[in-house]
Amino acid sequence: MRLIQFKFRKRRRHKARTGLYVTFDNTLSRNQIGDINMRGLSYYYEDHGFTMGMRANALRIVTTDDPTGINHIPFTIVSDRETGSLPFKNRRINRQGIQFNGLSLVQKRKLRDIIQHYTHEPADSGKNASRPV
Repeated sequence: MRLIQFKFRKRRRHKARTGLYVTFDNTLSRNQIGDINMRGLSYYYEDHGFTMGMRANALRIVTTDDPTGINHIPFTIVSDRETGSLPFKNRRINRQGIQFNGLSLVQKRKLRDIIQHYTHEPADSGKNASRPV
């Protein structure tokens, strides 16, 4: 017997536009953010055997217009999964979900501005949005 499971988010996710990136304090690379809200974000990265964000204490959200962005955001990795769709042979693309921990008031204000200016409408809105039965 198969059980149907519905998951509902407390806050809607917003699909990020090109130019919104996440970096970690222990790496030099930056990755395009896929979606974001006030509680966390997700992004895709190419898996080279080193998990992005591991051993990092904080992350930074930067934009093409503001390279300083939001610094020293404490976080927790909540998911890290292989996507299953491979645009290139011999490459594994993973999606990592991150939850923010304890944002300051200044960081929250900056994050709200970034979400307003660097995102499309919520990613889970529209015809295929899940609704309670």
